[in-house]
Amino acid sequence: MIVATQDGNTNLGQTIFDAANFLVNANSDPQSIFVNKLKIDQIGAIGHSQGASGAIHALIKSGGSIKTVIPIELPAQQFCFCSPNDVIDTSKITQGSVFFVDGSLDLLVSPPTQDPSAVGLQSIAAFYNAVPNSVRKLKGTLIGPNHNDVTGQPSCATAQVPCVDGVYGYLGYLTAWMMDQLQGDNFAHGAFVQGSGEIFTETKNWELVESNIP
Repeated sequence: MIVATQDGNTNLGQTIFDAANFLVNANSDPQSIFVNKLKIDQIGAIGHSQGASGAIHALIKSGGSIKTVIPIELPAQQFCFCSPNDVIDTSKITQGSVFFVDGSLDLLVSPPTQDPSAVGLQSIAAFYNAVPNSVRKLKGTLIGPNHNDVTGQPSCATAQVPCVDGVYGYLGYLTAWMMDQLQGDNFAHGAFVQGSGEIFTETKNWELVESNIP
């Protein structure tokens, strides 16, 4: 089952967290159409931009009910116009797993790396490094896309905002990550193993890949 948020304030993650809780409760509710039909221990979240922030916050809030997240083009901390308690802080992730994804042409909102003099978590690399090593984590920069490509329809021909190629580059490894983390697919898992995984060899399409996946 796939659930999409419809509100305009997904960055705090409460909507995602509430949706996950609703489904967990519905699975045991005899009056629900979902009773005993859901794998409530296999919940994942994917978000783009503001939604990427929401996915991270939902994972932190969930206490383990959300198993994995894929934040796509997670905005640098400087773009979080929110209260200090809601600033994206990936050091607070203590369970589950996370796959950070960005595009090589998204150099402002979600830059792959940052100036060493920058203060705070202002890049995908900084967000990745802040996650404790006890948490399974992966990051990769897709070569070519800007901040908007993942919103393609599916190409950029009819996209509402300027992009380069559309969603195509995001499909393979993101799907494999969910298959690994939520279904225990050993073949998919092999793509992400630190140093030897297939994603490390895809240098035509991916760069700046890091992983602590055993």
